[in-house]
Amino acid sequence: MTRTAPFSRILSNLLVVLALPVFVFVLWAVVAAIVDNLVFPNPLEAIQGLITDFGREAYRISILTTIRLLLLSWIISVVGGALIGFGLGLSAFWSKVFATPMFAFYCIPLVTLYPVFIIFLGIGELARVVFAIAHGLPPMALLVMGATASIDRNLLKLGDALKLPWYSKLAKIIIPALVPTLVSGARIALGLTMIGLILAGMVSATSGLGHELVNNIANARVARITGQIIFIVILAVIPGLFLRWMEQRVSRRR
Repeated sequence: MTRTAPFSRILSNLLVVLALPVFVFVLWAVVAAIVDNLVFPNPLEAIQGLITDFGREAYRISILTTIRLLLLSWIISVVGGALIGFGLGLSAFWSKVFATPMFAFYCIPLVTLYPVFIIFLGIGELARVVFAIAHGLPPMALLVMGATASIDRNLLKLGDALKLPWYSKLAKIIIPALVPTLVSGARIALGLTMIGLILAGMVSATSGLGHELVNNIANARVARITGQIIFIVILAVIPGLFLRWMEQRVSRRR
């Protein structure tokens, strides 16, 4: 029983993860068969279109470009947002000063501001990275700021009473209290950063998945458009699920 329990748990989790994608693909195939329209490809045609794109060197370069820029912008969003949120969360005054402007900025559809990014940063990878960071950094900072402000002050007072140095309080009290929020924020920032990167690539880029998507749309390659959407979803979901697993694991430990 002890050996089969972990396997059954893994199988159950796998079924939970795959249930919705399988349902969507079956529903998609049924609807495509009923509609039987050139502008509504079935899953097999979409996969064939994606394989066709994979056969092009330019598309493979676009994938690597997107992954490279995504990792760069995501890391900056997570680290920068965590540091900004932690610094603001330590002060009730500065939390109140910056909370409302940050929430207001986060509510703005940033795609409407992308021309401003282009004016100041030009058409290139820098504008795309900064635009992606603008999507991922504010929510990360807001989450960490709220978590820092809500740390149990009694624990900090206990650290002061024990005359713990600042690095010990940071390592033994503050960081453990912030770990669940950091993992949750990293997961949320990943999806938002990718949205910003794809949008920027669709507007102004010569390489990347956003550019490839616009190129397929301009040439009305419906099957390849659908296949690329599937690939982008997979590219975002796999690391998102891993971060979700880490988030649940941290929560269980706490």
